[in-house]
Amino acid sequence: MRIGLFTDTYLPEANGVVTVVQLMERELRHAGHEVFTFAPAYPGFQADSPGVYRFPSAHFPYYRGMRVALPYSRPALRAISGLDILHSHDPFSMGLLAMWASRHYGIPHIHTYHTLYAEYRRYLPRLIRPSREMTERLSRAFCNRCQAIIAPSEQMKRELERYGITRPIFPLPFGVDEAEFARKITWDVRAALGLPEEDLLLYVGRLGLEKNLEFLLRAYKRLLGDRPQARLIIAGDGPFRQALEDYAAELGLQGKVIFTGYLPRERLIDLYRQATLFVFASKTETQGLVLLEAMMAGLPPVAIGALGVLDLVSSGETGLLVSEDEGEFARACLRLLEDEGERQRLSQGAQRWARQRTARASTARLLEIYAAIRGSG
Repeated sequence: MRIGLFTDTYLPEANGVVTVVQLMERELRHAGHEVFTFAPAYPGFQADSPGVYRFPSAHFPYYRGMRVALPYSRPALRAISGLDILHSHDPFSMGLLAMWASRHYGIPHIHTYHTLYAEYRRYLPRLIRPSREMTERLSRAFCNRCQAIIAPSEQMKRELERYGITRPIFPLPFGVDEAEFARKITWDVRAALGLPEEDLLLYVGRLGLEKNLEFLLRAYKRLLGDRPQARLIIAGDGPFRQALEDYAAELGLQGKVIFTGYLPRERLIDLYRQATLFVFASKTETQGLVLLEAMMAGLPPVAIGALGVLDLVSSGETGLLVSEDEGEFARACLRLLEDEGERQRLSQGAQRWARQRTARASTARLLEIYAAIRGSG
C-alpha cells in the first residue's frame, strides 16, 4: 500500500504524536509499504528523509511548538492523488487537507484522536476559546467525515462515543520500540546529576497545565517528610516550565527537583532505565505513551487512575494507581521506595506487559484496520 500520514506536529518537535508518527513510518516501511508524511515546515530545519512533504507554515501564537500550515504544494498534491490510505493525526490544517483529499480523490481517511482537545482550550484567549460542548461538536463533525477513528485507549473510545461519533472506532494504543530499551546504557545519570545514592522519581513529558504537575510537586513535598533522600527529575519542556520552576522554589524544593529540559532520545531512554520510580499525575491522557516507555524500561509507575492511564497500568500488577490526593500519591511512592521486593515485582510485571505491546505488534493491527476499511469501501 501507499500510505499517507498527515500531522500538524513533526520533527524537530518532540512529543507523543511525533514519536508515534515516526514509529509508524518505520514499521510500515519494514512491513513493505510505501509511506509519505505531510507536515508543516519549521524554520531552519531541513533534515528530512525521503517521502516527507513539508508545507509553508506560521507559528501558532497560543501553543508553543505548534505550526499552522498552508496546505498547498503541487508536489504534495501529486503524491496524495496516488495514495491508498490517508491517516491523519490532528484535525487542523493537515487533517483538513486529508479530509479534502479523501473526498476529492475517493481515498479512505482514518484519523487517530491523540489529544483530549477539550482540556487544551485553556491555552486560547477567552474571547476566542470555544466551550467544551463546542469542542466536542467540532470533534464529532470532523470524525464523522472520516471512514474510521483510532482511539489510543478503550477509555478514549468510550469518550468519543459519548461525543456522538458514529464512525467505527478502533482502540489501538501504539506500542514502543523494544530494541531501543535493550541497548547498552551510555549515559551515567547518577554521575551526571551528582545523585549517587538518592531515590530518583522521574516524570517525562510536556510541561503544560494539563499535565497536573503542580499537584505532583505538592505530593513530592509530602514524600520528602518521610523520604528525604528522594529527588524528583522532570524531563521535558513546554509553556509551563518557568511557572513550575517558580512554584517548586515557592514550595522550598530548590535543589531537590531537577528540570532537565529536552533530552535527546538516547539519553532519555538511559534516564528511564536508571530511575527508581515513574510518577505521573495527568488526568487527560488519551494513552500516555511515556507510561508505556517507562514500563518497557522496567520502571514501575505511580499514577492517577484516569482516562487512558487505566488501560496501561493494572494497579498492583504493573504499577500503582491512586486518586488525585496528594497524601495518597506520596504514600504509594513511599510504599514502593521502602519495599524493594514489591518494586521489583511491579517492574517485572510492567516490562512483561509492555513487551507484549510493541510498535511492531501495533502496526500489524493497524494494517488489519486499513485492510478492513479499504475492503468496506
